Amino acid sequence: MKINWPDGLDEAGFLQQYWQQKPLLIPQAFAGFSNPIDPDELAGLACDPDSNARFMQRVKGDEWRMCPGPLSDDFFDDVSGSDWSLLVSDVEKLLPDFRDYLQPFRFIPDWRIDDLMISYAPVGGSVGAHVDQYDVFLLQSSGVREWQIETSRRSGQQQSVSSDISLLVDFEADQIYQLKAGDMLYLPPRFAHHGIAREEACMTWSVGFRAPSVDEMLPAVVNYFLESINTHKRFTDPERKVTPCAGRIDEADLQQLRKMLRTAFQQDDHTLSEWIGRHLSESRLTDEEPEPNDTDWPEIHATLGKNNTLVANSHKNFLYKEQGRAAILFADGLSYRCSIKFAESLCNTRQINYHDITTEDQAIVVALYNQHNLLLEERGQH
Repeated sequence: MKINWPDGLDEAGFLQQYWQQKPLLIPQAFAGFSNPIDPDELAGLACDPDSNARFMQRVKGDEWRMCPGPLSDDFFDDVSGSDWSLLVSDVEKLLPDFRDYLQPFRFIPDWRIDDLMISYAPVGGSVGAHVDQYDVFLLQSSGVREWQIETSRRSGQQQSVSSDISLLVDFEADQIYQLKAGDMLYLPPRFAHHGIAREEACMTWSVGFRAPSVDEMLPAVVNYFLESINTHKRFTDPERKVTPCAGRIDEADLQQLRKMLRTAFQQDDHTLSEWIGRHLSESRLTDEEPEPNDTDWPEIHATLGKNNTLVANSHKNFLYKEQGRAAILFADGLSYRCSIKFAESLCNTRQINYHDITTEDQAIVVALYNQHNLLLEERGQH
């Protein structure tokens, strides 16, 4: 698959002219696109214990209800009306073959690509007018969806119809697009939009892009610092003088306390980069992890020789950064030192060929395999 950009536009031009700047309609971005999943299969996926799904329905007026997944097998027996939508996120993690559909978007680095979400709506179905804080490509995979959008970016906190669901009360569209199968709409962050299924039931694919916020990262990085620095250092004042005012905090005391805090946060670039890589590679799925394997290299080596290959666990994220002549590989919140060739091959193809495993990388293969980041798969198996 490859994006069929409008005349005169390519990936570089898109990034320069549209990315994080303004919406773009891409008619027949994937001409002849064939939807590989039907509504019943999507509903089944929403019932998967590992799924990240939600069901949204307008009850009346501005009153909505949201049911988070996983849903029960008989949930849809009680669904009535048409003003509802089913959304399943992280589809490429639940169905590994769907990761191939993210390939056309890898002109943007993997750490920015969050997930593939697939939604289904009967005629008239919607999730309401809302604002996303991230970039998104909206690909129509079947049916017709009308996208009403505001062509100016919103700023600040938005007034919502409820405290539980962030839907806009003051949405006024000034542009309307009708997307058919194969059409795609790009929306930068904070452009309000409202999608409604028209003419027939429809399915829409959303490729969302991760945009970490300070309030998301700060608590996690503080916890990391607490584990990696000396947090037992205490305030000392061996040259204390008699205070003339017991209720006052002297400037000298404030200065020392400020210095203690600044020192705790003054981490070197390597420590910060290590944490960032780990943080960005953490899996969002919360399925219960199996016990670690206890396999050594000779056993893995022997199994690989029996027509098997090592593939990335579809639930796991893999990233790397170069460090001198080596690489730091990040996998599901952990870091490993390995060769650049190994990291590049694993992150770009999500599998490791037997002949690419050097002696220095054997220990990494064992560690990744024992943590269920790498899985053995028979060649030709899907």
